[in-house]
Amino acid sequence: MGLGTPIRRGLGGISILKWSPTGDFFFSAKFDGTFYLWETNTWTSEPWSSSSGFVTGATWDPDGHMVLIAFSKSSTLGSVHFASKPPSLDAHLLPVDFPEITSLTGSQGIEKMAWDGTGERLALSYKDGDELYKGLIAVYDVRRNPLISASLIGFIRGPGENPKPLAFSFHDKFKQGPLLSVHGVGAVAFAAPTLSFSALMFFHKQDTC
Repeated sequence: MGLGTPIRRGLGGISILKWSPTGDFFFSAKFDGTFYLWETNTWTSEPWSSSSGFVTGATWDPDGHMVLIAFSKSSTLGSVHFASKPPSLDAHLLPVDFPEITSLTGSQGIEKMAWDGTGERLALSYKDGDELYKGLIAVYDVRRNPLISASLIGFIRGPGENPKPLAFSFHDKFKQGPLLSVHGVGAVAFAAPTLSFSALMFFHKQDTC
């Protein structure tokens, strides 16, 4: 049996942990609004802080060169770009705006997100919103040049009259295009909600007739 080595920074409770795809970096965040970028060669870390609430979600790009971060009090994501190769922790935090989250849905914050294995599709869920958009998932086309730009493709509505996505994830090896699986709660005729599962597929333009 292997032995674990604890790593500690501060006293706040941990809200999220994420390895980079290459294993060179590790992301951790706390409920007090601080988060840390670690390099896993010597387990050195750099602290960061946010005035937009605590981290509610984080996802790495497929190459492990950047990490997108969602905050509890903002509809803008943070994008941490590493300026040098590991084990360097030299990085820059830049905003990534999704104006449709506020202008169309009326929401003021992003809850969860998933980035597909090609880096071309990003799915976002958000808090509250008006009746038309409440409980939907926004799907974006993403470009990295090297900075991130995103264009809204549309919204996904889960099963049931009052959908709410609890968890969702892309299938990174699906050959026909990005495949998003959604686990949500749908309202039914009796008092207790029922758990439901749905899979949705997006095809690249060249794959469609």
